[in-house]
Amino acid sequence: MKYFDEAKELWLNYVPRNGQSDIVEGEVIRAIEKLRFEAQGNGNANWDGGFEMVVLYYTRRIE
Repeated sequence: MKYFDEAKELWLNYVPRNGQSDIVEGEVIRAIEKLRFEAQGNGNANWDGGFEMVVLYYTRRIE
């Protein structure tokens, strides 16, 4: 995986066990991990409007 080490470092340093992260990067890596887990772990079987909202939010921020 190309960015595994970077993502792991962000997760360990910025994603708390409970509650929101104090920085945006922590919430971004949390959202990315949720999307990855849903795709790889569940084959997107649980995909719903909540996942779509996350994707739309981040694609709009990138544009």
